[in-house]
Amino acid sequence: MTSSINQRNQMLGVRATKEFVNKFDGLCDRLGYNRSEVIRYCLKKFFNEHFNNSENFTRARREMC
Repeated sequence: MTSSINQRNQMLGVRATKEFVNKFDGLCDRLGYNRSEVIRYCLKKFFNEHFNNSENFTRARREMC
């Protein structure tokens, strides 16, 4: 049995510069989707391409430094 907190939508927040937010909002406008939909898409795609692929995972870690 899972707790009720795991069965509802969760909020996720990140700090971002005003410039990033403006660019991200522009991307959302161009795609025609809201922020939540675009973030979910991006995170899901990143997760699927990197989580079980050691080469992509290593490259992502290297690029984040």
